[in-house]
Amino acid sequence: MLEFLRTLHPGWCALLALVENTALVGLGALLGHGALRLPGARRLTPAPGPVSGQEYALVASTTLINTAITVAGWWLWRAGVIALRPGLGPGAIAELIVLVMVMDVLMYAGHATAHLRVLFPWVHRLHHVFADARPITLFALHPLEAIGFGAMWLVVLAVHPFTVAALTAYTVLNLVFGILGHLGVEPLPPRVRRNVIFRWVATPTMHVGHHAEPRYNLGFYTTVWDRVFRTLEPGYDTRRTATVPEPYRRPAAAVAPD
Repeated sequence: MLEFLRTLHPGWCALLALVENTALVGLGALLGHGALRLPGARRLTPAPGPVSGQEYALVASTTLINTAITVAGWWLWRAGVIALRPGLGPGAIAELIVLVMVMDVLMYAGHATAHLRVLFPWVHRLHHVFADARPITLFALHPLEAIGFGAMWLVVLAVHPFTVAALTAYTVLNLVFGILGHLGVEPLPPRVRRNVIFRWVATPTMHVGHHAEPRYNLGFYTTVWDRVFRTLEPGYDTRRTATVPEPYRRPAAAVAPD
């Protein structure tokens, strides 16, 4: 597979990247709508209305930007800036854990920066226009945000040679966390949410809480950095462990934190 990709014509690479990123959006939407129909799913924010033209436009823009980032990654890999390795097993699992931990730190830092009062109105506020989130809201981003995340991703890949298996697993994991956090519901049953693991691993409720109250819950995969920097929403653990989580109030207006 790697040899096939290495000899691929740039035009075919761009087409393949577009198909891949479009498929990820479609897969995410299917995953999200399936999770919304789980028997124990509890709605935490009001159901969103019809999808707006603006949201569709932003999703299309993010898909095209992600396609360009994928092609850029392919070009950097062919140029030797990014190294990929085959391999499965414990090594790939360890790499996945490291990758998640590194991206968790970087994404928290990037997200907190995007919420600074001087930056928020110009870039990240656009994502918070869609307070009553739906599955595709994950991809409704300002172009600069999509470019920023993609650039961060490429820098991480350039620093260390990861296995293809670890990168593939991370892509799937990132999609799952992103989609489940943009449903406005908590699909996990109480006995799962109460497990000590989920004190540290983010549940869907965590990012739902961020859309309801943008000052809090800036992390993505874990609650570690929100706990360290005291940005965890005060009622999060109560909702997380409740048999029937209390719904959030109508999501707050998209404003920068104090």
